[in-house]
Amino acid sequence: MISDAWDAEIGRVAALRGTGVLDTPAEERFDRITRTARRLLHTPMALVSLVDLDRQWFKSAAGLDATETPRSDSFCAHAIAGPEVMEVPDALDDPRFATNPMVLGPPHIRFYAGRPIAAESGHLIGTLCVLDARPRRLTPDELELLNDLAAWAELECRAGATGELIAVASHELRTPLTSVHGSLELLESGRFGSLPPQAERLVEIAVRNTDRLVRLTNDLMDLTLTRRGTLPLRIGEVGLASVTEQAFSSVEETARRAGVRLTEKGPDVVVRGDADRLVQVLTNLLANAVKVSCPDTTVEVVREAGPLTARVHVRDEGPGIPCDEVDHIFEPFVRLDAGMRNGAKGAGLGLAITRGIVASHGGTIAVTETSAAGTTFTLELPVAAPRG
Repeated sequence: MISDAWDAEIGRVAALRGTGVLDTPAEERFDRITRTARRLLHTPMALVSLVDLDRQWFKSAAGLDATETPRSDSFCAHAIAGPEVMEVPDALDDPRFATNPMVLGPPHIRFYAGRPIAAESGHLIGTLCVLDARPRRLTPDELELLNDLAAWAELECRAGATGELIAVASHELRTPLTSVHGSLELLESGRFGSLPPQAERLVEIAVRNTDRLVRLTNDLMDLTLTRRGTLPLRIGEVGLASVTEQAFSSVEETARRAGVRLTEKGPDVVVRGDADRLVQVLTNLLANAVKVSCPDTTVEVVREAGPLTARVHVRDEGPGIPCDEVDHIFEPFVRLDAGMRNGAKGAGLGLAITRGIVASHGGTIAVTETSAAGTTFTLELPVAAPRG
């Protein structure tokens, strides 16, 4: 039962992170909603609050000088238990909140009403809520207004995860491209007779380019599915040591040719996830690390265990990432070609897909260190069973 609840929570957090809204700068499209809610519902505070694994984070906060609070202090964490508005007329009379530090101390919440916000997958990821320092109740008309405004906030949260045109284009292109690629490979194999040298060269070029296009359409499909929060995952218990071993196998020949050593250390932490997708994530990070590495340098994978999450650090000894580019490297079609020494340049989708896959697991990925001495990428994933 505990495992089922944990799996459900990981799925919910994955849907939240799949929206791409969490930990983004303030935006007028959300601030407009909280200003309107505060004005129409006559409350001093209104929030678009997103409930993460261990915190609530405010995408917009009108009348409250905070960006996040611990989840243990969150009214919204209770509100997302069901799809209806949760109203607390007087927090001091409610045993769930009577000793809450946000009730007993600033901002001295007495009244709360929050309507959950759902991701496209249906998971409840947060609320639009209004708060007051005095007890009260919403009228039926005010409840209707809160529902309407929350539906508006819900649409804004989903706006970054649509990608319908890319999805349709990728799907429609993939089948004919795969067919053309297969036919060209048959010609190249000589099964229908030998080709003149000039034609053989042209077919070789065509095979290589259609292969690149097939991979690109697959990448675009993955990117779209991660942004929708609908990436198919075969969830199970996955040992990160095995993930590391398989990823090393995928890049070891490239690393050998580049003169780059691959090393790993740390405990074999067990997480909940799709083994193949996690291997894809680590392989992409390792491949990028090898590409920026000089001969006789090391790419290292370090695993760490925590009570709720596991961390995997991928460290290289490359030239580092320019500070003004760090914030953009997980965006689609952003390429950092300047530091690439080994291997072909890609389309700039690898890190965007990597972030999407990690988010689909309820995890995060970030550049945690970069300098002229190298770069560290850190991914954090929920463990199979929380401790403590």
